[in-house]
Amino acid sequence: MSDAAANEAATTAPADPKATAEQGDPAGEPLGEPGKKALEAERTARKELEKQLAAATAKLTEMERANETAIERAQREAREAQEAAQAAVLDAFKEAAVRFSGIHQEDADLFLTGTDRQTLEKQLARLVARTQETPTAPRADLTQGGKENGALALNGDPLLDDLKSKLGIA
Repeated sequence: MSDAAANEAATTAPADPKATAEQGDPAGEPLGEPGKKALEAERTARKELEKQLAAATAKLTEMERANETAIERAQREAREAQEAAQAAVLDAFKEAAVRFSGIHQEDADLFLTGTDRQTLEKQLARLVARTQETPTAPRADLTQGGKENGALALNGDPLLDDLKSKLGIA
């Protein structure tokens, strides 16, 4: 007989009915009155132990949560204190930068938005450089508007009178 045939015969061989009986099933032998009482007592004891275990687990979980809450509260307070200290240092740095660089407070409030010192230093350097550059805005056209330079306004009676005199219209 080959190995394959032996494996097949072993897997298809009928099993012992007593060996395949599930737990709690009668294995062909009755328990009797004392066995039933012992089984019932064990089941009752198990239910009681499961209740005690659930109560102990609930109490332990409650105690862990109470401890976690205290730890988390302490961590949160420490984090908030550290953030407040960093914010105070950054505010003092901004004030000193505005005072010594000569930029306007409105510009500082608008452009200095960094949350750490390195970023604030970069922003400050760029803002100071931009304020010291020559303006690139176009210059005003002095021929427009006022009469200080002797030019006539583009609308109104003086321009119309000047045109009529040049064209010879009365």
